[in-house]
Amino acid sequence: MSYYVRFFAETPLTLKALSTGVKSINPQYKIDGGDLMVGTEVIAEIGVDSAGSDLFDEELNARLGVVAQVGGDAAHWVSGRLRGAKSIVAIKIDPAVNWELLGPLWTTLANLATGLTQVDGQGFYDGANLIISAP
Repeated sequence: MSYYVRFFAETPLTLKALSTGVKSINPQYKIDGGDLMVGTEVIAEIGVDSAGSDLFDEELNARLGVVAQVGGDAAHWVSGRLRGAKSIVAIKIDPAVNWELLGPLWTTLANLATGLTQVDGQGFYDGANLIISAP
């Protein structure tokens, strides 16, 4: 079973920009065809969907539905931020991967855009701060 982390970026992002960013932090890292690699080891799979695409709309609507189930002020705030997303970066992570290896990716995302992070089974984060727990 894999974990999914989604970053709802408030500015448009591309795989190329992410690849350049992780490589600038650590030259051993690269993104090749959506695979985040350290050397020859794949540590995650990354996809980027942009506003206006069907996949973007489906993913955004699914997350908005989850947030609506939570209700309250925090959920309302999260919904507003999600509606402002321009890109969704979906990251599939094998649970056997040491999450510390993903550090250059998290740094790159934070450097390229503001946004919210959603972690399956946990909830929505603004930076390191949990805003709402997963229903």
